[in-house]
Amino acid sequence: MKAFAAILILPLLFAGAARAQCPAGYGSLTSATASAEFGAARLTPNQAASVVLHPVSEVRFTAPPERRGEASSYGGMLELNAREAGTYQVSLSAGAWIDVLKDGAAVTSTAHGHDTGCPDFRKMVTFALQPGRYVIQLSGNKEAAIKVLVSAKGP
Repeated sequence: MKAFAAILILPLLFAGAARAQCPAGYGSLTSATASAEFGAARLTPNQAASVVLHPVSEVRFTAPPERRGEASSYGGMLELNAREAGTYQVSLSAGAWIDVLKDGAAVTSTAHGHDTGCPDFRKMVTFALQPGRYVIQLSGNKEAAIKVLVSAKGP
C-alpha cells in the first residue's frame, strides 16, 4: 500500500516544484523580422517575455523554418546569448514551431514536452548549447503574441 501511495504523491510533489519555477512577471519584446533588428529582440535566460510576432510573410528568417506554418500564421526571431554551456529549455505559451540556430545552422533539440507545470506555458523544447549567440526562430503561431521563457538548466 505504501508503494501505491508513493506513486500517487510523487507526481504531486514534482508538479509543485515545477510550479515554483513559474515567472513572477513578464518583460515585453517585439520579435525581429530580419537579423538587423536583433538588438531590441534579445531574450535574457530565466526571464520571461511577452513577445509580439509578425505575419510570417513579413519575416525574413535567418534560415528557412523547419515548419513555417500557414500563410495566415505569425512568427519572428529572437536573439539569445548563452554565457555558459548547458541545457536550455525554451518554453512557449502556444504551439508555435521553434528553430534554434547557431551561425545559421539548426541546433538539434534534445527533448520535448507539453506539461510545463506552469499554466502560462504549454510547450517546451530543450537544447544543449555552448557559449555564444543563437537565433530563436518562432513560426506557425496562430496569434500575434506569445509568452517565451528560456531557462538555463546548467551543464
